[in-house]
Amino acid sequence: MYKKLSTYYLAIFCSFFLFWASSIQATDTPVTEGGYTITDIKTELKGNTLLVLLKGDSAPAYTEYELFSPTRLVLDIAEADLAETIDPVAILPENNIATLTITALKDTNPQISRFEFTLAESHAYTVNREENDLSIHLFPQGNAPSIAGTQAAKAATDEPPAALYDIVVRTKDKKTEILLKADKPIKDYRQNSVTGREGLPDSMYIDINNIDGSELIREKTIGTNLDKIRVATRGTGVRIVFDSGQKELFSYDIKTTPQGLLVVINESTLPETPGNAGVANTIDSSPVTASDPTLDALIDSSEAAITKKALSPDENVTAAQAMEDSFGFSGYKSTRISVDFYKIDLHNVFRLFRQISDINLVVDESVSGSLTLALNDVPWDFALDIILNLKNLKKEERHNTIVIYAATNNFSWPERASDNLSFEADDEVIQQEALIIQHSTNHSAEIMQAKELLRRAKIEEQNDDLEDAVLLYEKAFTLWSTNTRISNRLAALYLVNLGMNAKAVDYAKKTLNIDKKNYQAALYAAIASANMDQIPEAMEYFSQSINGTPPMKDALISYATFSEEKGQPEAALKLLNRYAEFYSDNVNTMISRARLYDTMGQTMQATEQYKKLLLSGYQLVPGLKNYIRSRLATNQE
Repeated sequence: MYKKLSTYYLAIFCSFFLFWASSIQATDTPVTEGGYTITDIKTELKGNTLLVLLKGDSAPAYTEYELFSPTRLVLDIAEADLAETIDPVAILPENNIATLTITALKDTNPQISRFEFTLAESHAYTVNREENDLSIHLFPQGNAPSIAGTQAAKAATDEPPAALYDIVVRTKDKKTEILLKADKPIKDYRQNSVTGREGLPDSMYIDINNIDGSELIREKTIGTNLDKIRVATRGTGVRIVFDSGQKELFSYDIKTTPQGLLVVINESTLPETPGNAGVANTIDSSPVTASDPTLDALIDSSEAAITKKALSPDENVTAAQAMEDSFGFSGYKSTRISVDFYKIDLHNVFRLFRQISDINLVVDESVSGSLTLALNDVPWDFALDIILNLKNLKKEERHNTIVIYAATNNFSWPERASDNLSFEADDEVIQQEALIIQHSTNHSAEIMQAKELLRRAKIEEQNDDLEDAVLLYEKAFTLWSTNTRISNRLAALYLVNLGMNAKAVDYAKKTLNIDKKNYQAALYAAIASANMDQIPEAMEYFSQSINGTPPMKDALISYATFSEEKGQPEAALKLLNRYAEFYSDNVNTMISRARLYDTMGQTMQATEQYKKLLLSGYQLVPGLKNYIRSRLATNQE
């Protein structure tokens, strides 16, 4: 099927919002001094089960993924070294379960040691981390072992992983207190410092293990001895980087609190300014570049109200204790604001929330009116919900976007069409300001020129002048070469509309060079490579495209179809089963699974799938019903 991609009915492109657009670039991330040393590797072979235990001297940062044909478990461990006593050739005992290859990838940043297990088709695996060790269990399909003491076993009985949901900064008595707010005390962490290089500042960083930091903003500017705070995902946790605002690294102290983790930075050299002279100043680092006078007044009012708020007179009360209240227990954990609105137009209020939250905001044109509202030190989403209730409005939230509309109206997110080999693309490279309120920033002349080219390209695309559109997009990308939305759009146009697979792969690669986790670009590259019969490349890109959490629907379906057409029914079946783990089965996946069992000669399983499909309640076209009944009759003979 993959050879017929150019003739498939293709999905209408949906907007694609970059989840990692504001994440820290790899060149800015400090490198852990000393890395991760694997001090010993122990193995245990019991019957058809093999355990491999990597023992380390610190908490490892790693990723895992699966490749097919043959089935391989790939474990990439950052900055890992083997102790001299370990022989990499003689790690595994003689067995019929797996072989192991260890490769050092020195051209990556950070450097990676790759452990690649080639598995027997009959076996599955689990990878778990416990403190500094990694355990890899290889076991027969459907017979996962019960492992006491590992994360997998703990997950069934212990509380869910901690969540790190806010960073609150407060300057007081020539000290800056940073509370990393979590829903439980943070104890599993380590800290280190890095000397600045190539113009970068000295930094201190904290690695927090086994914690969800998805709610945190990726960068927060402070502007004191602490210049900024940056956040990046690292393994199963997060790394929080504290950049110095001075020539040398500040002195600091870190301690666990009931609310998370408290970092105290010495500001003894902090100059006296109106913002910190004689008052306890809460620092709000949300960038504000509004040109609207009404919005400026709102922001000034909010900042003034926050500045006037004094800390508890009890000097023994820590900042962490002072900042803790009942909002966290009620589900409101966003950035705090203080507002004083007097007959303010609703649209200006929503613009303020856009500035504070950095979330895309879409407001229906039927929303109108004004309000008067005074709130002190409350989460911004709490204030938003109050306004929605007062004004009989509703909100829908998805993909870092909030849509606000009248309660009397209806709203539904656009649905994505799909086919056997399907994908989505970014249909709105230029968002209309009337619908999505953009965060205004000062751009270079090249970016401003690129934006104009993008506007013209969109017009040409709407007029079906696709050749002219891609020329304009290419010029825009030359000027704005870090904008993956442009390169992804070019990959989609060349693949879908113009049938130029080589160009599609080229621009998909450009996207992946900027953002290795852009799974949509990996899918474009996979489909285009398959169209050109570049099978090894297509397999690698398909494998990369399903590494998201959760993996993309289209990537799983496309990879399964590709695998089936390449005569790899076992791999296709695994992908369909993985699809079912994350999403509901549909008619296409169920009929594909039944067909695969037929191909593999597993008549009983195929018959079960066909019967399940007939009893599913799905609307089946007459031709499909007849096909299913004929297969059932054949299998029962």
